[in-house]
Amino acid sequence: MLVKIRSIVTLFRIALQGTEKNFTSGNVNRATFLLSVPTMLELSMESLFVLVDLLFVSSLGENAITVVGITNSVVILIQSVAMGLSIAATAMISRRVGEQKPRRAGQAAMQVIYLGIFLSVICSVLAVIFNQEIMRFAGGSEHLVTYGNTFSKTMFAGLIFMIMRILINGVFRGSGDASMAMRTLAFSNILNGFLCAVLIFGLGPFPKLGLLGAAVAMVIANVFSVAYQLWYLFRNNTTISIGKRQLKMVPALMKRILKLATAGMIQNLVPSSSRFLMIVIVAKLGENVLAGYIIANRIIMFSVLPAYGIANAAGVLTGQNLGAKQPERAEASVWKTGTFNMCFLGLIAIFLLFYAKALAGFFTHDEEILSYASTYLQYMAIAYFFFGYTMVISRALNAAGSVNTVTMLYILMFYMIQLPLSYLLGMYYEWGPKGIFIAILISEIILATSSILVFRTGKWKTVEL
Repeated sequence: MLVKIRSIVTLFRIALQGTEKNFTSGNVNRATFLLSVPTMLELSMESLFVLVDLLFVSSLGENAITVVGITNSVVILIQSVAMGLSIAATAMISRRVGEQKPRRAGQAAMQVIYLGIFLSVICSVLAVIFNQEIMRFAGGSEHLVTYGNTFSKTMFAGLIFMIMRILINGVFRGSGDASMAMRTLAFSNILNGFLCAVLIFGLGPFPKLGLLGAAVAMVIANVFSVAYQLWYLFRNNTTISIGKRQLKMVPALMKRILKLATAGMIQNLVPSSSRFLMIVIVAKLGENVLAGYIIANRIIMFSVLPAYGIANAAGVLTGQNLGAKQPERAEASVWKTGTFNMCFLGLIAIFLLFYAKALAGFFTHDEEILSYASTYLQYMAIAYFFFGYTMVISRALNAAGSVNTVTMLYILMFYMIQLPLSYLLGMYYEWGPKGIFIAILISEIILATSSILVFRTGKWKTVEL
């Protein structure tokens, strides 16, 4: 037993240090563990960004919670740009690493960064210009739009650095350096948590900014995170090499990356726009229902992001092993990772079924809001048993280059099933919030089943990048 414990501790230390970056040989379980640990921690800390803000902002009242929820739904929508490029970066770079071509991996990384800078500036500028119109469309009343105007505008202005942070972490994950992505988020969260505390409440010499303090803290944390990432990226790296030749813009490569990234952007735009439209639908049932829905979604985001970390590990393993001409090893990695992910989320689901109300109680004491939040959490706990394979298979298909396939699955699930069914059950048949929650659960089950059937065909193994 002591030997096993010592072995696990050693593996955990290696995973955090990130000393191993190539996973095309050796034990699949070991490779999955070494990639999963830092990516789980990374995305757990990613969710802490939102959770820490919500904990601090909840003390400012229900209006503040609603403004933050609406603004974050818009931010997540715009993050589709970053996630699309991140998908392209992970797929392209992991494939080059598997082929043992560090210079080509470095060249791909730089083209992705150039595209990211250009697109993030456009998104940020447009969001700031149309700030109030966006908030109104999302269901915010005139009072909420006025109250949260400075907060939302500051958040939108900082989108440039948020997008670049997500994108560069995708570069690190593709190169097998998941531990660096994790360290970036650790640094970001420490800085964000500290700044939220001092700027929202005006501790010590810092001014009391209230709700605006949360936005300022987020922007500053992202600025310093991107600076840290760029410093590390241009140091001597073992899996990707960036020299003068890699810094040059390569239009042909940028075009290939953009084609892959566009499919990834659309893929992420589908669920994020669906969540945005779901906010609009839920808002029609009243502000208390919306507040409960927002609180529950933040708890869900925090609880499932570690599982997305496990899924990201499956994506890196798929890309590297396909690059090394080992498709069977790539497939074995996906099934093993999917099983582990399902078990992990199953434990969380059991916890949510029994303690949903207690968890929601950390964010509100209003009994009506608490009831809506806990009910939604209990419905989604059932869906957790299906999330595991959905996450892993979608990441693996993306890394293999089958981005369009995942996009079509998402369109089926969100646009053709979830949104119409939510409106039908919740509004038309007047089932209210429970009708919407049931519709979301049904759509998640259909997506999981479809993903498994598509993956079993094996067509993803033949895609060239």
